[in-house]
Amino acid sequence: MRLLNRPLALILAVALAGASILVIIEVIAVAVHASPVVVHWPAWYRWAGRTRWNAQVVRVWAAILIVVGLLILTIELKPRRITRLRLRNADDATDAGLTRSGLARTLRTAATGIDGITGAAVTVRRRRARVAAMSAARGRAAAGALKQPVSQAVRGRLDALELYRPPRLKVRVTSRSR
Repeated sequence: MRLLNRPLALILAVALAGASILVIIEVIAVAVHASPVVVHWPAWYRWAGRTRWNAQVVRVWAAILIVVGLLILTIELKPRRITRLRLRNADDATDAGLTRSGLARTLRTAATGIDGITGAAVTVRRRRARVAAMSAARGRAAAGALKQPVSQAVRGRLDALELYRPPRLKVRVTSRSR
């Protein structure tokens, strides 16, 4: 949602600045007894003076604006996607966190630090982290023998980070393709 908020805020700011400039121009024109310059506002003023609050056009526009407002409010109140994982700390005044991509890089480094592992792909979600390590050796037996050291290294790195709610860890080691 943050990606959408910024362009919408820019559009709203430009529209408000433009409307403000038009109002300033029209106020100056009225002060020097000139006719309307940009917007023919006297016609709007006369229409507003003739129209009652319970007129159909007022009700329709009020309903449209209420629906648009409720839609924007609903979109803004939707919780954002969690992008950082909180770290434990002794001081309540300190708030520390680690991004999911940072945690993925850390776990990938831990997995590839094991001898016999040539690469690893790590996916970190809010509650789960998956590590898919690639063994340099061929064959399932060689890959199976590396699963425990990789799991221990990645689990040790995850425990050392002291996350407030550490994700569940799933480690898979595959052998090199032929």
